[in-house]
Amino acid sequence: MVQDLIKSREELEEIADALAAEIRNSPGNSVSRYIKVSYDNVCYINGKRIVQQGCQTNVNQELMNKGIYTQTAIDDLLPYNLKEVFVARDLRPYRFQLASKGIELPKEQMMCFMDIPTAIEEYDHELAEFTKEHQNTRLARTLSVEQRVIVNSEGGIAIQSIPFLTISYSHGYIPITTSRDVTAVCSSPEDIKRFTDLVKFLPDPTPEKKIKRAESFSEAFHELHGLAPLQYGSLEEAGIPLAGLYDVVVLTGTPIHEVFGHHFEEPMHFLNYNETATFKHNQATGNNEISIVDSPHLMLDDFRVVGFTVVDAYGRKRETRTHVKDGKCMEFLGGEYADSENLNRYLNLQDAENKVFVGNTCQHTDGHFPQPRMSCTILDGKTEKIDLEGKILVVPHEGHTNPQDKTYLLRAMECYVVKNGIPRRTLPLKITGGINQALANMTLLDDWNYTLGNCGKPAPQSEGMAFVPVSEFTRSQMWQDQQVFPLPLPDMHLQKLMKK
Repeated sequence: MVQDLIKSREELEEIADALAAEIRNSPGNSVSRYIKVSYDNVCYINGKRIVQQGCQTNVNQELMNKGIYTQTAIDDLLPYNLKEVFVARDLRPYRFQLASKGIELPKEQMMCFMDIPTAIEEYDHELAEFTKEHQNTRLARTLSVEQRVIVNSEGGIAIQSIPFLTISYSHGYIPITTSRDVTAVCSSPEDIKRFTDLVKFLPDPTPEKKIKRAESFSEAFHELHGLAPLQYGSLEEAGIPLAGLYDVVVLTGTPIHEVFGHHFEEPMHFLNYNETATFKHNQATGNNEISIVDSPHLMLDDFRVVGFTVVDAYGRKRETRTHVKDGKCMEFLGGEYADSENLNRYLNLQDAENKVFVGNTCQHTDGHFPQPRMSCTILDGKTEKIDLEGKILVVPHEGHTNPQDKTYLLRAMECYVVKNGIPRRTLPLKITGGINQALANMTLLDDWNYTLGNCGKPAPQSEGMAFVPVSEFTRSQMWQDQQVFPLPLPDMHLQKLMKK
């Protein structure tokens, strides 16, 4: 049983005591962390049940004054292996060079321990039957429990244990895939039973919102399944000539996170004089109707979302940050380290403001050095009614930006053109343009979308990507006058996909 892998409140307190005892007499500021994620995953393909259970654990320590960071991945931390684990953790020290902001570590002690829900099999039969009746689909139910212990040399202790439930849908293979995920904190059988309330936040390309209005997961996924076959082999077939700029309706929050949100994460590295930020403090956005907020405390129908946390990686209370409001860039996500002298120039900050932006660091079980990261990105503002007929609709789940020339690129496997009120599947598309121009020319629609994923970002001063769970709660958006390019496919492959 997965419950056997999950630490009790008392076991987490014992780990906190052991970590605190080890750093009590350490010179300078120090932080020790224990991170464990236990999971119970049940997947259905063609009605067949596949079960996976397990856990991932990381123990790390940060000697802030010495610039030494050590970490190790282990099966688990237990009373009888403490010494051995601490030795294994410290055998490969990573020496970092980062300038501290000089802010005192928190002294508070806090506990956030949520119950593990029962009745997690509530939807298993429904998911199994769906995959029998709908070909080429994969459905999964996952319970994951994130447990963290953070202690510092100033006496601060933070303990968190948070259970998340996920229902996942996927159909097809690259390049014509469809996927949806619903994840939220669930701590009771009542939470499980009302989990279908979140269906109304699924990205929905139908003008009449058939998916959002579904009363069950199987009803919503049935609508998606019907939209999956490729209808158009090119935009020209859909009546859209490949010339000029296009208005693109974006149905997920991923681009808000990838194209805009990352630029509000303070850089930790020493900045070169010629580096310039995409968004600076008090910079005008050219769009007074939009707000962008990072909130680890968002509630959707009384559910907490992915990214929920009470504290950051140093035990500081995690605060909501307003990135954009009333046409101005405002608050940033910051941590313990920054090139303060150059950061003031880079972000147009004053020294006092630089120190205010702290408490937004995050790390996960890969054990990479903590850095400022988003939690849940919220996009809201004035909305407009837009006729979707003839519009390009995209459901992107990946994107990146080029900070040097302030441009972005989105990739969407799931794309449609609305014809006679019906979204018709077309080839995957790439959308690109200027970051500031995209924000200035954005119009919001009146529906909400909740999307989530694991976001990778280069680890500070080391090789590899650091991944953390994130989410977005955003209005659908129309990005006006953007460049759109189809993903070219050889004719022989295109013909096979069009025959389905």
